[in-house]
Amino acid sequence: MTLLLFIHLLAIGIWTGCVATEVVCELGQKTLSFKDRTIASLHWNIDKFVELPAIGFAFITGVLMLQHAPNDPVLTLKIIAGITAVCLNLLASFFIYKRYQCFIKNDEAGYVKYDILHDRVGVGCVLSITTAIVLGGYYLVS
Repeated sequence: MTLLLFIHLLAIGIWTGCVATEVVCELGQKTLSFKDRTIASLHWNIDKFVELPAIGFAFITGVLMLQHAPNDPVLTLKIIAGITAVCLNLLASFFIYKRYQCFIKNDEAGYVKYDILHDRVGVGCVLSITTAIVLGGYYLVS
């Protein structure tokens, strides 16, 4: 295993851990009233300080490894799933930021709007991350 691949896998592990943590925290807050929710600030801080840097490292290392990647259909699907995961997660992080801004401004309607948008994009994000990881694992073991 090369150092570049190790950094890539470490970044993906951190990213996936953030997503899993956020899912658990989000689900735990769904039944609370708007004023009692603390997830807006927590989720934005996780995104800002941990998840977005991890996504950046995963993306950069993935791009750097492309120059040595074979032309393989499974790897091509993995790359498409990975790029989709990055794009959807960036969009989800934008919605998290907007939701946080609405929470600060006490804008419940805006909060709910961005919360719903985040949930919808988040499903695609989780599916694409999972697909990329499974295909990457398949590629590594075969």
